[in-house]
Amino acid sequence: MNTINLTDFITDDVNIIEIFLCKDITANAANAANAIDVNINSDIESIIENKYKKYKEDKYKSYHYKDKVYTYELSNDNQYVSSKIMIISKHDKYNNCKSNKSSIFILSSKIDKFPQYIFPCTNDIDNISIYTIKEFKINNRISLMLRYDYLNGDDKSEVSKSFYIEYRHSPNVEIDKINEYINNLVATYINC
Repeated sequence: MNTINLTDFITDDVNIIEIFLCKDITANAANAANAIDVNINSDIESIIENKYKKYKEDKYKSYHYKDKVYTYELSNDNQYVSSKIMIISKHDKYNNCKSNKSSIFILSSKIDKFPQYIFPCTNDIDNISIYTIKEFKINNRISLMLRYDYLNGDDKSEVSKSFYIEYRHSPNVEIDKINEYINNLVATYINC
């Protein structure tokens, strides 16, 4: 993949596109057939935090049941129910990289929000996750996201770090400018 063309990932239903920076695609294939390693090192984290001084940081606890997620923001008591349906995904080597050690994973999805009463009262929860997200807002549609997942389900456990570019799509945007901006961001932050 030389450049990202967002129109390849947009359908009538898509309202969010996430572009994850990953490790070498061949290393991922060697580890597991379906595993994509989106873990980042601390270098990119410090580069982003030094370049963008302002960010919003929130801690979440999410309860997953079938296609619904009940999310509780631990920092401000906000609660909401949502579903996220993947529409298109692609994992590919990023050819604009000087080394061959980086790849990108693009995920386009439809996110819907629901009233809280839609989430059932049940003890059969599929998964519980605790995570923190630092959002570095670039403009009203694009954000750089650093996500810290607490692996054992508590905030004292080991942390997995990932970095992705989030684009919130709307049909009335000028997609060529967004495309150019996204490609510049990827070229800047991929491990080149």
